[in-house]
Amino acid sequence: MIKLLHLADLHIGMENYGRLDPATGLHTRLLDYLARLDEAIDLGLSQGVDMVLIAGDIYKNRTPNPTHQREFARRIRRLRQAGLPIVILIGNHDVSPAAGRAHSIEIFDTLAVEGVTIADRAGLHRIETRAGPLQLVALPWVTRHSLLTKDELKLASLLEVEAMLLQRIENFLRTTTAALDPQLPAVLTVHGTIDGATVGAERQIMLGKDLVLPKSFVALPNVDYVAMGHIHKHQVLGEHPPVVYPGSIERIDFGEEHEDKGCVVVDLARGNTNWQFHRLKARPFLTISADVRNSPDPQARVLLAIEKHHVADAVVRVQIEARPEQAGLLRVEEIQQRLEEAGAFQVAAVATEIERASRGRLAASDGTILDGLTPRKALELYLRAKNTPEDRIAALLATADELFAEQSDGSSI
Repeated sequence: MIKLLHLADLHIGMENYGRLDPATGLHTRLLDYLARLDEAIDLGLSQGVDMVLIAGDIYKNRTPNPTHQREFARRIRRLRQAGLPIVILIGNHDVSPAAGRAHSIEIFDTLAVEGVTIADRAGLHRIETRAGPLQLVALPWVTRHSLLTKDELKLASLLEVEAMLLQRIENFLRTTTAALDPQLPAVLTVHGTIDGATVGAERQIMLGKDLVLPKSFVALPNVDYVAMGHIHKHQVLGEHPPVVYPGSIERIDFGEEHEDKGCVVVDLARGNTNWQFHRLKARPFLTISADVRNSPDPQARVLLAIEKHHVADAVVRVQIEARPEQAGLLRVEEIQQRLEEAGAFQVAAVATEIERASRGRLAASDGTILDGLTPRKALELYLRAKNTPEDRIAALLATADELFAEQSDGSSI
């Protein structure tokens, strides 16, 4: 039996809902993500894992800054010092931002770091562990250019391109798994969406268009475990073999407020694989709703609602329903102060929806409209105030992320 630690969607560098930590000079949310990764590594070492598999999306975007790269490399060094082989699958946040440019994890291949396998193209790998060898079939994030020629892309319609991509993926998976050594355990790792998976907040930060794979593509008889990445909600899509999304290691926003975050420890054996999800201590996100429309003292009603919740160490937002004449009675500064006194990690927003008003009143934690929020969060709050459908919000935010990434690269729009 080979024991492996299955992680995915680390998203190092997500820095929403936080501030700079004066002790370290790092963003407090970066520290959250690193703490979760350290927690997962601690778990793996305590469980005696023989290998670590990270199924894509190491960083928040395709051009991580040197600090983010340094912090991830420190964790890789720790695992290698423990003698563990590491496989890193390339996700949509890891692929090269432009032709001829390195992808975000390529440095480990360039330096030929012993024991670190970078799966940046579809292929079969033999991984040697202290408990014996295993076979690993890797399918990183699929781009059209990686599987199709320029002529095929130029001459085919979008539907034809998608059909050709799916056909080539299926051919690769079936041909490769059919040739596996039946004496050795086998893992298939994929960064992508499987039909039937429950998606969520990852749509808001997604870079690249999703290609949905039928479950039959991965539920293959010669495979003992399917290690998925890309979807942030932990879920299982099959048992024979297990098709498992571990989910992301830390909450990104309020869309993941009620999701457990964690990693998976797998006991891999030919024809007899078991696994267990382990919850990590992700930063709590908390929404406090207060309907003050029938209250003679709307401010007191909001403060009472706060008292009923455990806000310590949480990212908190307050959503208030009020009548037009009550708006002037709500003191945002006092609400923020009460949350801070109760130990809230961050006050994300205090938003008041005015009954029968043409638009809501959105206030940031300091009482000014959207002041202090990131451009991305300001856009999200604006779209939600306009009652924009969730799928439309996701699409607009994804486009905005591409523009923000280009700006951070120094590219012109």
